[in-house]
Amino acid sequence: MAIHGSPRDNALFGTNDENVITDPDGNDWIDALAGNDSISAGPGNDRVFGGTGNDHVFGEEGNDYLYGDSGRDGPRITAEDNDKLYGGPGNDTLFVGDGRDYLTGGTGNDTFVFQFHNPIPGYDPRFGPDPDNTSILDFNPADDTLAFDAVGLGSDGFGANFVNHASSRSGHPVDTFYSGDAAGANGEHVVVLTNSFSNGSQAADAISNERIGDVIVYYNPLTHSGNLAYVTSDNHADDFAHLGNVHSVADLAGLGLSAWDFTFV
Repeated sequence: MAIHGSPRDNALFGTNDENVITDPDGNDWIDALAGNDSISAGPGNDRVFGGTGNDHVFGEEGNDYLYGDSGRDGPRITAEDNDKLYGGPGNDTLFVGDGRDYLTGGTGNDTFVFQFHNPIPGYDPRFGPDPDNTSILDFNPADDTLAFDAVGLGSDGFGANFVNHASSRSGHPVDTFYSGDAAGANGEHVVVLTNSFSNGSQAADAISNERIGDVIVYYNPLTHSGNLAYVTSDNHADDFAHLGNVHSVADLAGLGLSAWDFTFV
């Protein structure tokens, strides 16, 4: 079904079928509901929900909030929900849901928000088990931020399951951070490793005093990507995201990640 907005501020709603929703201008609220939808929000500061299904969401110009699913306050979608979000020009906030999501922030200062660290499992020829990890395709620490929805911090979203490691309050950086060789890591809550490992558990095993809830960033030569992993027990961590623009250990080190790139909300 084709749904067109007007050059004003609109509230547009889709159907449970496949929709093509376009809006030429304005600060809009768009909820596509279920189905495999394509949504173009147009210029303006928009809030867009893809809902259940494999959606393509384009924020275009403006400071947009984009969700592939039903939003932080909606029930978690536990079926396949493979979405592609494109922020476009502006300072956008892109929310990661379940499924194999691909996020592109575009130009501007963008924030990528993770609500869950345990996406729905499956298999993919490239990434192997647990293919439903999110891929962030253009993360640039000079402009962008990774945010983790933590239980009990601020107004946490429905089912948020990260551990709060904010240094002081919501939106502040991680409290302890390390970047370098695995041998030098010792109990920091976010660890960026300048070594390569074939999975998150190997990375966790190589560092000391990791705790449940810690986040490890490492390079995986099998997938040719920078990976984010969440520590679930001693010497064990599950991958939950890929940095698609990292293709070597040198690329990962060259990002120059710091504590300010990891915030808890």
